[in-house]
Amino acid sequence: MYDLLFNSIAYADSLDTLLFKINKVVLNPLIEMSFVIAIGVFLFGVMEFIRGADNEEKRRDGKQHMLWGVIGLLIMLTVFGLITLLMSTFGIQGVKINNNEQTFKPQPLQELKLP
Repeated sequence: MYDLLFNSIAYADSLDTLLFKINKVVLNPLIEMSFVIAIGVFLFGVMEFIRGADNEEKRRDGKQHMLWGVIGLLIMLTVFGLITLLMSTFGIQGVKINNNEQTFKPQPLQELKLP
């Protein structure tokens, strides 16, 4: 892992290439791992809520874990959306997230019709 990152940085052709490789090697795995952790916390809360159906304190803890899991997912979806929006706004192309090319193309200002 470290060799891949440092070799990519050492032989980067330009700033764009460096940013692309940092995004691919560091940021995308962190975002995906954060999604997995948030889903895990939510599912743990569901399990805790169901297992402790007769205990008010365990149900409260389960609700809290479910709430924080949902909040974590919403934060990560917002970050993912903002990154995608910024990439498309500044015209950064060639970046793939989960092997899908980002294709959002906003309409030119002249074609927008306001009511």
